[in-house]
Amino acid sequence: MVNNKNIEEKMVKELKMDCDLAIEYVMNNVKIGDRLELSYNRVFTPGEVLNIDNSIYNGKKGAKVLIHILEEILTSSVEVDLEEIKDDLIEVHHIPKNNGDEIILIIDKCDIK
Repeated sequence: MVNNKNIEEKMVKELKMDCDLAIEYVMNNVKIGDRLELSYNRVFTPGEVLNIDNSIYNGKKGAKVLIHILEEILTSSVEVDLEEIKDDLIEVHHIPKNNGDEIILIIDKCDIK
């Protein structure tokens, strides 16, 4: 017989949205220490969030995420400006460090202005 007290059920929520809403989600919900996996263009960036910056740069709104890449052979950190790559953003996978539900954001479209 299995003791259900020690079993935690994690939910995986899959949401479809445009790139602007995905960036808004990241800036409002992702915290330092969370795991974030970004898929954009032909790039996959999995890692731990070290910093989130939404400062204004040269009069433009920024949405920068500093990620410590989780690789076995090579470890490094990369800063990704979500506003700069939003047209190429395909998917965002957010895994909170506090054992909350995993969220997968599937980018449906991005209106180019």
